[in-house]
Amino acid sequence: MNQPEERLKILYIDDTPDARLLVKRLLSSYYTFLEAADGLAGIDLAVEVKPDLVLVDLHMPKFSGYEVATRITALLPDVPVIALTADVTQNVRERVLASGCSGYIAKPIDVDTFVTQVDAFLEGKREELEDNSYREHYQQQLVAQLEEKVRELSEALNENALLNQENIHLLENAQRRTRLLEASARVGKSVTSILDINDLLQSTVEIIGEEFGFYYVGVFLIDEEGEWAELRAGLGDAGRAMLEEGHKLKVNGLSMIGAATGRRLARIALDVGEEAVHFKNPHLPLTRSEMALPLIAHDDVIGAITVQSVEEAAFSQEDVTVLQAVADQLAVAIHNARLVTQNQHFLNQRTRRARLLSAAAEVGRSVTSILDLDKLLNKTVDIICDAYGFYYAGVFLMDEGNEWAVLRAGRGKAGKAMVTAGHKLKIGGLSMIGMAIIERRARIALDVGDEPVHFKNPHLPLTRSEMALPLLVGDKVIGAVTIQSTEEAAFSDDDITSLQSMADQLAIAIDNARLLHDLEEAHSELVRTKTFEAIATATGEAIHWVGNKAAPIPASVQRVSEDIVRYIVMANCLVDVLPEEFQEHKFAQMLRFALDDITSHDFGFAVQEIRETLESRSLRRLRRVLNLESIFEDLDIIDKSSRAILNIKEDLIGPARQKKLQTINMPDLLTETVKTMGIPKNLVTFDFAADLKPVEADPAQLNRVFINLIKNAMEAMYQLDKPHLKLAVHYDEDPRFIVADVTDSGVGIPPEEIDKIWVAFYTTKGDRGGTGLGLPACAKIVGQLGGKITVQSEIGVGTTFSIHLPVTDIVVESVDAE
Repeated sequence: MNQPEERLKILYIDDTPDARLLVKRLLSSYYTFLEAADGLAGIDLAVEVKPDLVLVDLHMPKFSGYEVATRITALLPDVPVIALTADVTQNVRERVLASGCSGYIAKPIDVDTFVTQVDAFLEGKREELEDNSYREHYQQQLVAQLEEKVRELSEALNENALLNQENIHLLENAQRRTRLLEASARVGKSVTSILDINDLLQSTVEIIGEEFGFYYVGVFLIDEEGEWAELRAGLGDAGRAMLEEGHKLKVNGLSMIGAATGRRLARIALDVGEEAVHFKNPHLPLTRSEMALPLIAHDDVIGAITVQSVEEAAFSQEDVTVLQAVADQLAVAIHNARLVTQNQHFLNQRTRRARLLSAAAEVGRSVTSILDLDKLLNKTVDIICDAYGFYYAGVFLMDEGNEWAVLRAGRGKAGKAMVTAGHKLKIGGLSMIGMAIIERRARIALDVGDEPVHFKNPHLPLTRSEMALPLLVGDKVIGAVTIQSTEEAAFSDDDITSLQSMADQLAIAIDNARLLHDLEEAHSELVRTKTFEAIATATGEAIHWVGNKAAPIPASVQRVSEDIVRYIVMANCLVDVLPEEFQEHKFAQMLRFALDDITSHDFGFAVQEIRETLESRSLRRLRRVLNLESIFEDLDIIDKSSRAILNIKEDLIGPARQKKLQTINMPDLLTETVKTMGIPKNLVTFDFAADLKPVEADPAQLNRVFINLIKNAMEAMYQLDKPHLKLAVHYDEDPRFIVADVTDSGVGIPPEEIDKIWVAFYTTKGDRGGTGLGLPACAKIVGQLGGKITVQSEIGVGTTFSIHLPVTDIVVESVDAE
């Protein structure tokens, strides 16, 4: 095998990184590219690798390009050195050639011709110096430079003799400093490994006291208001006594700690008797010198350390430096410990929120799949208590006279006892439930002992906080949910939002269950076709249901809008403090335009009030109430609600659209539908009778009917190892009709549910989704064509849906089935 040809090597010496990068990009595709950032490094590299060509910049610190060229030419006479420089002074080319360069390329580099210029020198091009006077002048310059460097070396030797004595002194100080730094490292290693803030502070004072041998060490942290520095850890009996007393010192007050925290600087008293701001502490009578070091993390003063000694002038500058380093490490460790605590809090919030969302989803699935009212209410209170860990939950519904709220479901033994006893509360009376119903809004008692309308229930003696949420359907109140906890202030904003959402879903489900119950009672003796007519009259209620599905959207839109405005306001606050040249940047102007639009249009936002509120809050509080994750969660709510509404809308009004009737060959339609749905051929059997007459229908709507039925059939067989779908078309007993059968080998439909499957919003799919509108829509479409749908099912064997359609005498061409 032929060996690959070795590429030529080019060395480029230049102290400018950008220049080296540009040349590398131009040459590295063709040559082996080497680079050096200064003259000496370039000479060493040239001797080591023996490049085929050297490019050198003329003006570099310490060792100029002229000197580099002279040296490399002497060491490697066969290697051409080319000057690559932006120097355009007079006779620069002659000076370059006099120094030993073989050529000259001017900067800025012409990227279109640069590689060609380099190739020319590699192929032997050389520029000649015509006037030797430049070479003589250059040699004289070299001699002068050499003399100057000899003088510099002599002076340096004299200075070194003086510096030697200073170095001995510095070495002694360095050795002492090393001992201090070693102690500091031990302290740092200890404080950075502890994340519990109380353990961290106490460990720090003990380590500093032990490692440095001080009389007393204490750590103060500034309170949330920034007014007081509170002692959080202290050494020995004195420290424990002051902690028990709640010892604190005024920030910027008359104490060493106050001065250090207020002025952000270390404060040292070599003799506390002469220190104007020293606090004479009765617990520390032996103190003679004190040092207070501020704790600064991310430019914020978070507290200070006091270090005290029984000796006067006990602190050297090295002590101050090392102990300040320890203080800085401690500040970072405190900040990290707080972050860990904060992150754990956020994690707990996110975990809780995930449980809330999961519970909300489970309630949503339950309310759409459980139509038995008592079962639905008991399931809901169990989900709420299990997901949130609450003490008790109960559901009240208003009686027919709208006078009492009657308990219909309650958690545990207490709930069962109260339901059995017929527990009820007066609407508008002195109870949380009564007031929530009459006021049509949530009622929250973070401490039931302070709530004037709380009903003290003997069945629930441990209740400490309670929330009552009205059950609203449109503008009608039908009852309320009570949620109770054994803890005070047990309900977060997330709890309230998610529980109110659950209550809204539950209210709709209760209303739907009541509607279904009323429909079943009113039409129990009617045939199924009469049931369809009754369902058609309930279209208004269905549309009302769809409207309630949109209930979460406005609140989510409002929260997203508020968060966007807050971000724009915060961005403009930053723009206001930027230097003037940045304020003219187009991005800054766009932010101002956005704020002006919010201010000038009636969007309902008080910009100045929002700004004042944001500025008044700490970063921790801002992160708690404003984050992108919440925005995306609200957008997800909007997306899911909108998609549900669109899907339901299609099922509700699709059959009512204006039809475009065409003559359709049923075998062709079914074959094309299966092909479009991508169902494997080995799962489907076709059985089409001969000489079938066509039907007259809207192809799009009839296709929707079969897609829905085939999809339901496939879902009924999703757990089977060998599912099988059969599609057949044959004449009815009445020759004016043909029948299309969709048969699956699935689990079958229980007899008690056969009639319910035609009811709007009823679904047997449970957790697997479904709006409960597909089959009613199919029945509506087929009915409009003058036909009907029948169903036969056997548990464990399968189900057959039969579509009966009138035929037409118009002849159409048939397409052979695949």
